[in-house]
Amino acid sequence: MISIALCDNEVSFLDFYEEKIKSYAKKYNLLLETIRFASGESLLFYLNDHPNKFQLIYLDIMMGKLNGIETALEIRKFNPYAKIIFLTSTESFVYTAFDAHATHYLLKNIHDNKFETVLHSTLKQIESEQSKDLFKIKQQQDEIIVAFNQICYFESFKRQILTHLSDKRIIEFYYKLSDLTSELVSKSFILVHRSYLVNLQYIQKITKSEIVLKTGQILPVSRDLYLKVKTEYMNYLNGLIQS
Repeated sequence: MISIALCDNEVSFLDFYEEKIKSYAKKYNLLLETIRFASGESLLFYLNDHPNKFQLIYLDIMMGKLNGIETALEIRKFNPYAKIIFLTSTESFVYTAFDAHATHYLLKNIHDNKFETVLHSTLKQIESEQSKDLFKIKQQQDEIIVAFNQICYFESFKRQILTHLSDKRIIEFYYKLSDLTSELVSKSFILVHRSYLVNLQYIQKITKSEIVLKTGQILPVSRDLYLKVKTEYMNYLNGLIQS
């Protein structure tokens, strides 16, 4: 299921776009979840606890104290993956919108038939990216598939790997953390301790003794790994800024 955020300070537009999405989902027999927000502040507050909840975010540009552009720039600090589509009543913000790495923008016209076309192409893009960035967990006779960007960290515990997800779920499987570390060398994961392999995307703060995650969890950092972890994290952040 794909989760979509609708953020607009006008209820009429929230109703309109939510109905558009429901109609599209029914037409193509898709599971699309929509959650509404009346301000950028309320959306960011929600994302503070659920940083990777949404694959697609619709943002009205002209909103209260925090406008859509400012909201998007805040979102990009911790989530470079979500697709953002701006809703605007004027084209004057278009170039600024793309500074926030927007996927698209739509003029707020209730007669605009472009909405479904943009939604369709964006969902196809999300589907394509997700199929390339999935982690398969084998549990005896079952196989569980999760997106890498939903994984906060892996924990080694009594010959098992505990996969800690952003929605607080924990999935267990038998494996060696050393082997997993080698396999994920091309992904954004860093070994911070002999028992913890962390997704760089979820790191909020690093000290010489611990790592604070955006989920509020605190993990230990090995003394001999601290400098490497710090360097890798800075390289990761620089990559986001340059992209």
